[in-house]
Amino acid sequence: MDLGTIIIGVICIALCALPFVLTNKNKKNKEKELLNSLKDFAKQHNSEITDYEISESYAIGLDETKRTISFLQKTKENVDLQFIELNTIKNCEINNISKSLGKNETTLDKLNLKLNVIGKNKPSITLEFFNSDISFQPVNEFDSIEKWNKIINSLLQNQQQNKAA
Repeated sequence: MDLGTIIIGVICIALCALPFVLTNKNKKNKEKELLNSLKDFAKQHNSEITDYEISESYAIGLDETKRTISFLQKTKENVDLQFIELNTIKNCEINNISKSLGKNETTLDKLNLKLNVIGKNKPSITLEFFNSDISFQPVNEFDSIEKWNKIINSLLQNQQQNKAA
């Protein structure tokens, strides 16, 4: 092989790889931006993020010491932020909402984490992990919502055990 062929080959490989590199870099920058927004929001409530997860459309963070959850949901139009103190929460459950497509067909419409507040007349808090109006299909949302459901329910059980002791 001559030097000219090698140079052309290297240039072609670089041009083919460039879109993937740029896409990955853009994704990392967006994740970093969401995490910084989540941390700033938590700081406004005198809280600090000790565990977190970032997705394309949401970011969730936990302050294990103060037992708080910070949640950020990003849509094309706006950013919604929620701050939850776990001492006000009774339990946590996954809320899987489907919509009908026809006779016997359904599709996932929304995937929410529902936090039931202590008190009879208080509305529950909904953290939206997936919405079919925003994303076409779920990617890692099922694993993520199950993980956070376990974490929150575990913290709530420990909280109840500490109160009983």
